[in-house]
Amino acid sequence: MEPHLRKDIISSNWVIVSDERASRPNDYTTSNKCPFCRGNEENTPPEIMRVEKNNRWIIRVVPNKYPALVYNTKNIIETEGIYQKYYYSGVHEVIIESDEHNKIIYEIEHFDKVLEIFALRMREILKKDNVKYVMLFRNYGVNAGASLRHPHSQIIGLPLLPVRITDEMSHFKRYRSKHGRCAFCDMIEEEKRYKKRVISKNKDFIAFAPFASRFNFEIWLAPLRHNPHFYLEKNFKSLKNILFDVCHMIHNTIKNPSYNIIIHTSPCSANDFHWHIEILPKIAMPAGFEWGSGFYINTVSPEEAAFLLRSGKKASKISDVGCQKTENRKRSNSLKSVF
Repeated sequence: MEPHLRKDIISSNWVIVSDERASRPNDYTTSNKCPFCRGNEENTPPEIMRVEKNNRWIIRVVPNKYPALVYNTKNIIETEGIYQKYYYSGVHEVIIESDEHNKIIYEIEHFDKVLEIFALRMREILKKDNVKYVMLFRNYGVNAGASLRHPHSQIIGLPLLPVRITDEMSHFKRYRSKHGRCAFCDMIEEEKRYKKRVISKNKDFIAFAPFASRFNFEIWLAPLRHNPHFYLEKNFKSLKNILFDVCHMIHNTIKNPSYNIIIHTSPCSANDFHWHIEILPKIAMPAGFEWGSGFYINTVSPEEAAFLLRSGKKASKISDVGCQKTENRKRSNSLKSVF
């Protein structure tokens, strides 16, 4: 069945149905040849672009062989009783970030160039007819949904705005209407003042545990200056440095971490937005209450998570995290390294 979208008629939820995704290779469960390694280029669709160094590629961009959506010039709606199938046009690409197989993100020295390619592909995909939003994400580890260990990210051009982005946009607009300012800019100033949730900071970016963190060790990373669009960002070396710093902390604190990295950027027409990266470690999974209610229960406060990440204390299990709460912490000392 060709990939398509279906709308839940009793909620705001959209679903992408793509049978082909079930066929994608998984080197966590099999020992198949990695299609992203040097020498296996014939196992991917023809590349869209590459970056070379010393006469060898270090970054490749290819169409996803098992796409969530496919690109065509027409949007077709197929009616089935009270339901409709939306054969809407989309784009699904893979950015292969290195020619080396087992690299952790902070081991990829040219990752500033990878970030630049992210922005370039976002701009190019947004030029396509019928693409309304571009989402870029990186899955690391089996619990985060990664099927291949080889360092890579994915980018999907969507024919409509995701529910999460629409919700964020409405809150940005509501906050500006009430206060006359960007909500995220005010959030950054509050975190800089309060300090306890800040994880890392440099001259261009800040990383912090959000006040209403949904997940254990959830981290948001954003530019200090207001910028709605990631694809207009220029400070890629500075962004690489703080991203590496944060990922080092995650690997130092959490044993065998799995996490998602997701870029939230503004649609073309929305300037109230403030682009940011959400980093979501997969430690405690949502269960019945979360799925049934929409509420999240976070068993590690963002203040505790920020302290543990800055201090480098190991927290291999959630039960270990609660035991870390001793009365003799010198938190103020750990904050001085951030500011």
